Amino acid sequence: MAAITENMKVSKLGTGIKKACSITDRLWVTMLLSGLTGAILFICIYGVRILDPTYDDWLLTGGDLTQHYLGWEFFRRSGWHFPLGLMDNVLGDIKVSVMYTDSVPAIAVFLKLLSPILPDTFQYYGIMGLLTFILNGSTASLLIHRFNKNGIFCILGSTLYTVCPVILQRLYGQESLACHFIITLGLILWFYQDRQWKKKWQNTAMPAVLWGALGMIAVSVHIYYIPMIYCFLLGSIITDIFMHRKYLRPVLSFAAITLASLFTLWIWGAFYTKSVIAADGLGELSANINTYWNPIECGSHGMVGDHARGSAFLKPLPIKEMQYEGYAYLGLGIIIGVYLVFMVYLNHTISRKGRLIKNMRSVFSSRRIWLITGAVIFFISFFFALSPSCYLNDTKLYDIYYSDGIIRLMSTFRATGRLAWVGMYLIFTLMLYGLSRIRTRVLMIGAAALCVGVQFADMKEQINSRKWYKEEHHYTSILSDPRWEQLAQGCDKFVGLNYDQPEPYIFAFSVFAYRHNMTINHFHIARPPINEIIAQCQRTLDELAEGKAEKNALYVFMSDEYIPEVEGANVYELDNFYVVKFPNQDDPLREE
Repeated sequence: MAAITENMKVSKLGTGIKKACSITDRLWVTMLLSGLTGAILFICIYGVRILDPTYDDWLLTGGDLTQHYLGWEFFRRSGWHFPLGLMDNVLGDIKVSVMYTDSVPAIAVFLKLLSPILPDTFQYYGIMGLLTFILNGSTASLLIHRFNKNGIFCILGSTLYTVCPVILQRLYGQESLACHFIITLGLILWFYQDRQWKKKWQNTAMPAVLWGALGMIAVSVHIYYIPMIYCFLLGSIITDIFMHRKYLRPVLSFAAITLASLFTLWIWGAFYTKSVIAADGLGELSANINTYWNPIECGSHGMVGDHARGSAFLKPLPIKEMQYEGYAYLGLGIIIGVYLVFMVYLNHTISRKGRLIKNMRSVFSSRRIWLITGAVIFFISFFFALSPSCYLNDTKLYDIYYSDGIIRLMSTFRATGRLAWVGMYLIFTLMLYGLSRIRTRVLMIGAAALCVGVQFADMKEQINSRKWYKEEHHYTSILSDPRWEQLAQGCDKFVGLNYDQPEPYIFAFSVFAYRHNMTINHFHIARPPINEIIAQCQRTLDELAEGKAEKNALYVFMSDEYIPEVEGANVYELDNFYVVKFPNQDDPLREE
């Protein structure tokens, strides 16, 4: 009797497990659990302190992250203009788009609408990181679900997309470049292109609508996602034409994403300022051929440096100095997964009466369009990631000498190394697809779990280095003299002279200015309109020499050599800077 009871309990337990598994196999549950897993991983790695929107000291330590945060703070204090992304308070009289401070224009514009009800100090970068992990996980599970409906497998696989070495490298430092759910969405639109909609016209129109929407999202987060999305659009076009015999749909999709992206750029003000779109760095900010298996060291603040080993098991290989931009290390878990897939496939083909070549031909024949298309995308994206100077380790293999026009065009996306992420995610997806073909469910899930376990063990040094974000930080300004407060009374403009200010000075001035509700005349932005900035600075110096100082401006000079000789002007030396109060200005420190 006891044995029967025990068997009934085991049977009920087995039934319960099967029911639980069947629930996780539902797509919406899988995506929800993958997103929740992403949230848990974020909190485990970065903690909860940075989720406080009123805590911004951690954002003021310098570098790109400080630029992004201060760009938002000035944007919210700027008046509204059209196009919507313009702000008028960081380059004097020159309007510039919030895009060029990398402050994620979609979020910045939305929160600016809510600015009147937000606290005076409000940072969204902590919450943005959390949402990035959630969306990375959810979209990855949707992608994996395309070729395997097992919920547990999808959730396990999604963690590889949620937290990979590249994402830890970029978050934080270039946090918008950690939003890799945008790349995953490009893969999803390609892999789900054969989805049948309810109405016939939707099969042609809806893919174009979705590609257009993805283009708008990509531009609204970071412009560098656009060439990556176009790589997957190319895959969609090839398979549409050669597999599905669709010709109008790829044309509409290409037109939709192109027009939608250009329109969104215009709305955010990307074309308003006369900036030099091409920038230096082409050929230096590239990928190395070894990028997929090279665990170069990662910095604790989100960018590559000497703070944490890139792998707990593999040694870094040499690269050129600036090739951290092409960092696309797969992780040892993915590398082992690729090896497992190869061995499983090899064993499977050999076991079929040793007809290895014949079986390989059969597999290639049934999937040749997908395989050829994937190979084309991989090699095109990787070729441009390496271009125009190709290195293996620290040895240059070749240079490609393009025409000046092509060089200027390529310099628009000078950090070509980032295109290596396209191939990285193709490898991720192909590896998981291969594991999903394992016929025994337990072995399939076990193999995925093994890859995930090894991946996180391999990244433990990088993960541990992120404890910096769990600690409390306090910002200390280099402008410590109490007279700054007195001299700033009644001023709503902070004018730093000359224009060639070091980055630490720019950030110190900017923090002081926004906390005192002042505009500034110089800020660190991407693609600056340098000629206009220089001309504006020279006009200011000429006007000051003529005694035409603005009454409400605080003039701060980097060196006394730029100070014009104006009778009656008072010069104060504060923290190795020179603050000048001109005769027509109020001077709280002027002796009676």
